[in-house]
This record gives sequence, structure tokens and C-alpha cells, in this order.
Amino acid sequence: MRRRGAQYWFWSNSRLALYSHEEVLSDGLQIEVQARINTRGVTQVFVGVYLEDGRALSEEFHDRETSQSCEVALKWGTRRAREILLDYQGFISPHRVQCVLSPVVTDPLALALRRMDMSETERLKLKAADAWSEYLEAKAVVLELMRRTRVDPGLWAESKARLQQAIDRRVCVQRAYLC
Repeated sequence: MRRRGAQYWFWSNSRLALYSHEEVLSDGLQIEVQARINTRGVTQVFVGVYLEDGRALSEEFHDRETSQSCEVALKWGTRRAREILLDYQGFISPHRVQCVLSPVVTDPLALALRRMDMSETERLKLKAADAWSEYLEAKAVVLELMRRTRVDPGLWAESKARLQQAIDRRVCVQRAYLC
């Protein structure tokens, strides 16, 4: 049984037709996406992500385009729910992997991270620092591309998506860090 939050109750309206999509993942997390068209013709999407015990991890709703079908809105909502899950499960930077027999790292903070002896505050502080450096790198790449006279559209789209993901990750980590 899901424990609904305030966002769900703001969203609910029994007079409008509703289309829904639900998933239960292998780790017990639950995704619920609902789409409807309101009386003004605007497509609205509710995205809920719940823990295995039914508590709300995230609930949000969005107004989409007026001409968007509920099927397209459900697909968008499912992608959004998966993004929320990725943020919840945490970002693991590939450059942090160390494949040697003896410890090369002598920094006490890095050693504590590898041993998982860090407090939640220290872990969030490290995530915030990683998110900031990733944002700065992505921003530098986009600025360098903006200075060029010709840019490959694929490279531009990839760099723009990387910057947007870095911004989203930084905001998500900062929200968790400040709370």
C-alpha cells in the first residue's frame, strides 16, 4: 500500500479520465505514472516513485503540451521516474575506480570512502564536490564549442545533454546536502 504525499493529493481529480503505468522493480522500488487531459486540453503527468514499503521517494506532476497524447506523456513520465531513480541510487564516477593490489591512495578522505566509514554528511559533501567539478568540466566543453565557427550537431547535442545532466545532478546533490 502506497503512502501518498501532498503532491498526489494536489494532483488527484476523480472527474478526469486517467491513463496509468505502474512498475515494480527487482529491488522493490515502485514507479507509478499517470497521465490525463484537463478541461483546458493540457496534458498533465503525475510521476511517483515509491520505496518497497510504500513510502513516497518522490512525487511530482507536470503540465505538458496541449497537443501531446497521453501515451507520449506516459513514456515521458516513465523516463522521468527512471531519472529520479538514478539520482536516488547515486552517481558512481568511473574515474574513481582503482584496480591495484595495494592502496595507492594515501588521502584519508579517499580511503574512508573506499571503506565506507564516512558519515552521511561527509558522503554528501564529497558528492557535492564531485558534482561541482563535473559541472565545471561540462560547462567548459560547451563554452569551447560555442566559440567554434562550426560544430558537429551530434557533438553539440551530446555536450549539451552532458551539461544538463551535470546541472541536474548538482541540484539533486545540493538539495540532499542542504536538508
